[in-house]
Amino acid sequence: MKKIIEASILAFDRNYFKFKKTSKLMWNQKIKNIHYDVMDGNFVPNTAYNGERINLLKKIGFKISVHLMVCDVEKYVKKFVYKNIDYLTFHCEAVDKEKAVEIIKFIKGKNIKAGIAIKPETSIEDYIELIRMSDIITVMGVQPGFGGQKYIPETTNRLKELSKLKHEGCVIQLDGGVTTEIIKLTKEYVDSFVSGSFLVKTENKKEILDLVSS
Repeated sequence: MKKIIEASILAFDRNYFKFKKTSKLMWNQKIKNIHYDVMDGNFVPNTAYNGERINLLKKIGFKISVHLMVCDVEKYVKKFVYKNIDYLTFHCEAVDKEKAVEIIKFIKGKNIKAGIAIKPETSIEDYIELIRMSDIITVMGVQPGFGGQKYIPETTNRLKELSKLKHEGCVIQLDGGVTTEIIKLTKEYVDSFVSGSFLVKTENKKEILDLVSS
């Protein structure tokens, strides 16, 4: 599986013209994947995008993975499966396991890759069934809800454990705290790195792309 890096739009300026400029800059520098965070202000104490700018991003050509950090998972899933997106993850902590199974099946039925996101303190062993049916697993390397945090060191062992549990073809996505050093430390276990401020502020994005794919 080809390893990729995704640009988190949390690090983009929300002004439409500045957002568009940054998006095109990313695309021209060979960043082809966008991580689109959705927050409701309840599951995490912050808010983010809620569907806007997806058409703009798809028009440029990006693949989009949507990460729902929300309490009412079903409500948001039913909205975003009708957006032009490629991956959709929700937090396993927000719903019971039986409902999570239903939601994953529903998303897949809309021809979108589906999976769960896992907080740093959540036990992996409690969600093995969901892990094994997921197309993508978003592993939080920081507490969800805010950008610019430092990577939690224990995440590396969690990534290693997940790499043994997932089915072939499942994407392990690391979200939060990604730097050059963290990419080197974890790329054996990670298929997709999500980076916000680090990627946006780094002038030599080719160096990061080469590191991820090497």
